[in-house]
Amino acid sequence: MTEDQASAKRRLGLMVRVVRMADRKLIVLLAVTLVLSAVAGALQSLGLKWLIDASVEQRWATAIAAVAVGGVGAGLLGAAGRAMGDTEHVVTNEVGLLIDRNSLEMTASIAGIEHLENPAFLDKLSLVRSGGPALMRAVFTVTRTLSLAITMAASLWLLATVHPLLLLTPICAIPTAVLVPRSERYVDAAKAEAAERQRAATHLHALFLKPTSAMELRVFNAAGWLDRRADELWRDVANVALRGAVKSALVASLGWLALTIGYVAALLFTSYLALDGRATVGDIVLVSQLALIIRGTVAQTADAARRAAAALRTADRFLWLEDLHREANARYPGRTAPPEQLQTGIELQDLSFTYPNTDVAVLADLNLTIEPGTTIALVGNNGAGKSTLVKLLTGMYQPTKGRIVIDGTDLVELDIGQWRARASGTFQDFVRLETDAHTTIGIGDLQQIDNTERVLLAAQRGGASPVIARLPDGLQTKLGKTYQDGQELSGGQWQRLAISRGMMPAQPLLLVLDEPTAALDPAAEQELFAHYRTTAAEVGQDGAITVLISHRFSSVAMADRIVVLDHGTVVELGTHEDLMARGGYYAKMYRKQADAYG
Repeated sequence: MTEDQASAKRRLGLMVRVVRMADRKLIVLLAVTLVLSAVAGALQSLGLKWLIDASVEQRWATAIAAVAVGGVGAGLLGAAGRAMGDTEHVVTNEVGLLIDRNSLEMTASIAGIEHLENPAFLDKLSLVRSGGPALMRAVFTVTRTLSLAITMAASLWLLATVHPLLLLTPICAIPTAVLVPRSERYVDAAKAEAAERQRAATHLHALFLKPTSAMELRVFNAAGWLDRRADELWRDVANVALRGAVKSALVASLGWLALTIGYVAALLFTSYLALDGRATVGDIVLVSQLALIIRGTVAQTADAARRAAAALRTADRFLWLEDLHREANARYPGRTAPPEQLQTGIELQDLSFTYPNTDVAVLADLNLTIEPGTTIALVGNNGAGKSTLVKLLTGMYQPTKGRIVIDGTDLVELDIGQWRARASGTFQDFVRLETDAHTTIGIGDLQQIDNTERVLLAAQRGGASPVIARLPDGLQTKLGKTYQDGQELSGGQWQRLAISRGMMPAQPLLLVLDEPTAALDPAAEQELFAHYRTTAAEVGQDGAITVLISHRFSSVAMADRIVVLDHGTVVELGTHEDLMARGGYYAKMYRKQADAYG
């Protein structure tokens, strides 16, 4: 099987899956209305011919029958068209939502997060998510083509009854059928070209709808400037789309011109036959109607081909996402379960990492052993590699070189899902989960989410008990402006809930706290670190390792060991007392901060 054949087979398989997503009763209804629509058009034209001829010859009984036939055809055509349009709309939206959902599910289930930090991926994803309706319309194209074929066959048969040469009329439609689908390539190329700018403009305008960003924009009086910047991006998007539309229209117009020439020629030829006595007035009307039907059929066929071409591009993008999902997860082949309890700890062996599409190593030949039950603190300037190391420890990225060894087993060999289930933590950009307070905390351990006692214990450990106590309905209070009666919280209160969420697992192997108190004042931070000491001591008894990142050196003194990073390498390592006695980088930075807080 050639590559093109394999690609066509995969596209066909995707279309079959798309059809299975839709309600079968609606698909049957569509098929019935398509056949009725095709037959109704022919009945309407035939009835009109009979009516004209019967009127000229004053055969009133035939005229009444002709009116009945034409009326039935017109009624069926209108009813079938409306039913078909409404049903297609419902099915298209239904399948479009399912495609969007499947796209998000595949994106969310990719083991790492490299794709989410790749703008090119996000551009393609936006096209995939919005392309679901196009895939369903491509399926309609197949059924519509059958209906159009019936319509065309009936039209040609009726034309042949007037004169065989009129069968040549559809030949003029060939340029239309070829050029109109090709013209759509320019529109699709314009969408791809403008995708990044469209995402940027949408992001800027979304800032006006968020209270935190809107407040900052007002303070800096920057709303107008950003609005103009977003408008510039939208104008760029519109200009790119316009160029694509103009090119598309020019190419398509050539096809429609050829079809118009054929239509005029058919009418002139029929008029000549009528003047020569070989055709009736009814024949002229019939040919006029049939030529319009053929024109409409060709237009629908061209539109169907255009939709099919667009659907094929969407199908290719969706299949690309499936391939990316499979290939990305193939880089996490591990099936070994993590240990129930750490025995030898975590070892970083010659660990190096460089972000994709960059040349500068964030971590370089880093070696470090973390014993079970210990708490280590990572300190260093911005860009030293602290958060990157956390991403590697949690399997969000894989090392460029070197290994992370968990109790003697390479992290790559562990089942990444099970490893993350045994890890927990709070990160700099924590989630403000707008739901009830119970769920906001409890989601940190889905197996215990309904355990109210466990949620309250986590809230106590995370310093969120005072926040819960002030809420009108306690843990059942809805949080955030998503709800009309939702309670908005301060940044520090949201952070306490996020920290509590990280405290939900009872026996994590790895507890990560990456700048967990950035929104808190020093006094509140010290209070929380007291809870950390207790929690770290509890989980440490089971061999768990706690990794703490903080720019406030006074907060990391509790750690068993402090790791000082600079340009991705360990420059100092020891306890707080050891490092202060050494008088190196850590001691200088600690004293500098202490003087600042004075």
